[in-house]
Amino acid sequence: MDKEPFAKKHLKIAMVIDAYDDCKNGAAISTRRFVELLRKEHEVYIISTGDPAPGKIVMSYFYAPVVRKVMKRMNVPLAVPSYHKLKREIRKMDIIHVQFPFFLGIQSVRIAKKMKIPIVSTFHIQAEHLAMNIGIRSGAFIRSCYKIWMKRIYNPSSIVICPSKFAQDELKQYGLTTKSMIISNGIPSMFKPCSVERDPALKDKFIILSVGRYAPEKQQEIIIQAIGISRHRNEIQLILAGEGAMKEKLQESGRNLPNHPIFLSLTPEELVIYYNMADLYVHAATVEVECMTVLEAMGCGLPLLIADSPKSATRQFALDDRSLFPCSDVQKLSEKIDYWIEHPAELKEARQRYHSYAQNYRIEYSYEKLVGIYRELGAARQT
Repeated sequence: MDKEPFAKKHLKIAMVIDAYDDCKNGAAISTRRFVELLRKEHEVYIISTGDPAPGKIVMSYFYAPVVRKVMKRMNVPLAVPSYHKLKREIRKMDIIHVQFPFFLGIQSVRIAKKMKIPIVSTFHIQAEHLAMNIGIRSGAFIRSCYKIWMKRIYNPSSIVICPSKFAQDELKQYGLTTKSMIISNGIPSMFKPCSVERDPALKDKFIILSVGRYAPEKQQEIIIQAIGISRHRNEIQLILAGEGAMKEKLQESGRNLPNHPIFLSLTPEELVIYYNMADLYVHAATVEVECMTVLEAMGCGLPLLIADSPKSATRQFALDDRSLFPCSDVQKLSEKIDYWIEHPAELKEARQRYHSYAQNYRIEYSYEKLVGIYRELGAARQT
């Protein structure tokens, strides 16, 4: 093994993730952002499904039968791990970093463990995400998922990255015994305040923005219902940015509003424009390990209104009670929306406060912490 000090060494890192190319899952977006930064200094290899590319090791894939339609629509296949291909590639690495706790991750952890290669894993996916998307409301199913993940992914890892204190506490509750560290997904520099000219049709509207998959746990339906009983429903324009299987259902619900919701699929560059155009960001999701879209909105100085859910980390970003509403409570959400519309001076002040707060979560800080972990693990292996 190369004896160059790990403080200076250009590392060989394998990112292990089932879906990477064009996947709009938050874990894939976060991984792509860190890979872009890491490749400025290190060799990063992607072990995933999808198209061949330089620095990529491609696996075959499948879609789980029960949720095949949802997985295909979201472009999130599951990889079929090739033992011999993984063994050949993993032995060349200084670090492997597992992003998803499925078959590919399990096989990669098993091989790396035998080769004594340091393993980093990140807790991106809650079992509740899986349960809600396949229509299961069983505590036993959720506990079973975590039991498997602890045994096969997280506890065998050298360290587990948790995007929030909430995420870390969740894993410990389900039996995490290995070392863990909190590292935010971070806010890229492109998400910042900028001057945006509104479309004339939106000029006199109070714009509420929500970004995320059209999926049960995101609860966009709650936002539509809350606007429907708002005192200011005639002046509110809801914009829902995302993709997903529930789009048609949400469109149907939105037809009851005076101003029908606008449904958009946006690039990151376009999202920056809408974060800066909107007056309020509403996040009604019940399940989150952090929530990158809330981070992005904060980075652009957009005030937040967040569901206070016991299974979501997102409530940590609320600066005070004006930015929280009881999870799934349509009436309380409507009242909070009306409050912000009726207090424009406070809303303006909140823009400054959220932008200032967001500086604590810039992705550069997260990157330095992550590389520090890689070097520490690599140095320990070298001794």
